[in-house]
Amino acid sequence: MAEHAGTQIALIHLFVHLVNAGSYTQVAADLNMPVASVSRKIAKLEALLNTQLLMRSTRRLRLTEEGGVLFERYQGVIAQLDELSHPSRAKPEGTLRLATPISITSMLLIEAFTEFGQLYPDIDLHISQNNQTIDLIDEGVDVAIVGGAQPDSSWISKLFGVLHYGLVASPEYMASKPELTAPEQLDDFDLIKVWPLFNWILTHKEQGEYYHEQSSKLTLSDIYGAIRAAKAGGGILYGPLKFVEPELKSGELVQVLPQWKGETRRISMLYHQRSHQPLKVQLFIDFMLSKAEHIFANR
Repeated sequence: MAEHAGTQIALIHLFVHLVNAGSYTQVAADLNMPVASVSRKIAKLEALLNTQLLMRSTRRLRLTEEGGVLFERYQGVIAQLDELSHPSRAKPEGTLRLATPISITSMLLIEAFTEFGQLYPDIDLHISQNNQTIDLIDEGVDVAIVGGAQPDSSWISKLFGVLHYGLVASPEYMASKPELTAPEQLDDFDLIKVWPLFNWILTHKEQGEYYHEQSSKLTLSDIYGAIRAAKAGGGILYGPLKFVEPELKSGELVQVLPQWKGETRRISMLYHQRSHQPLKVQLFIDFMLSKAEHIFANR
């Protein structure tokens, strides 16, 4: 009985490391064993528990509901066992998998990601940039940065920052058009819309709210291209004012209807509900939160 229990714990130890690693190949390299041995041992654990722990219908690692329960139950215990057995291994290393929106990554976060990589040279960042909602477990994500609604309530969410939206255009474009004094006039202008806010809510402290859903001259999923289009005189862009700070400062862009404020968009950091986070994950979370005020500060 004791031997059977010891075997099961050893297999659970491998299973937890597999989930943390995100792939059979990675955990085999981490634990210095053949990939075939990993697959065989996981199959043995499933046979012992008489339940399927992992889906094998895709190339990615995906937990079944039972596998998720087993992982949450034992990952803290396994982390403590590893620390007791190999205290010297408690160092920041391995691959950290992130999921982030395309525009936020390129416009705001890439410098911080680079600094983190320089600070912890043994941690490799694998960043999946996607504007669509993804299955964080299916993608093997350690930390996700998302805008707006939280896609999965089973993850812990921390407020990372807030983006304030507004209207901007090139001064040359505005000079070529009639004077714009009210949002109702926007129908007479070329508009540039960018993911995720294709329809707008503008708020005036005295005149209330205005909901705008006019079709646009140009619709994009990347804010960088939208900013370039606005600078080139392509029309009025509704987007995060933080992203156009250099252009507003240089005069390449100007605010349009500045008395009408756009929405605020919450940016959150999501990560697994674990009692003992892997060191690389905790270091990244702490580092990014320490940078948040600087990243989102109005300059």
